[in-house]
Amino acid sequence: MEDEKITELLTNRDQSGLAALKAKYGKLILKVCRGFLRSEDAEECANDTLLAVWERIPPDRPDNLTAYICKIARRKTIDRLRYNTAAMRSPELMTELDECLPSGYSTEDEAEKAALSEALNEWLKKLDERHRKLFTLRYFYMRSAKDAAKACSMTPTAATTALARLRGSLKKYLIERGLFYE
Repeated sequence: MEDEKITELLTNRDQSGLAALKAKYGKLILKVCRGFLRSEDAEECANDTLLAVWERIPPDRPDNLTAYICKIARRKTIDRLRYNTAAMRSPELMTELDECLPSGYSTEDEAEKAALSEALNEWLKKLDERHRKLFTLRYFYMRSAKDAAKACSMTPTAATTALARLRGSLKKYLIERGLFYE
């Protein structure tokens, strides 16, 4: 079923739209959620993603349904990961993600989020295709460094090194634009 038709069904609160959404995007959502969550948590997170899409359409009417769903799934995964690791506060991924975000980052500040999103998109456009794919696989789709490396035909060591350099480059880029404060 076409994305426009699914969006229309969801807008009209037709539950067959939710079924079509799950049929078309269920595996993708689960893949995003399984990036760093165990299967039980990933399945719950995938269901939370479907519920969030149901609740947000309407009023939202996304131009790109795939990106919209992946963004929600990614946020749900990060929220669950933070919840699961709240006592430890030191998992590798959270440290890596924190290196990419400005200190004092406030998710409530919409203007800052918009500026940060725009800067990130500009920075990603400047990367070559291989590095852009590596970065988005690791930090947007929540794939392990090893899996992202394999998808980009790189060794895990080369990918880890490239990711560290990319995080440094992003940090420098955000500092230049006044969006990162140490």
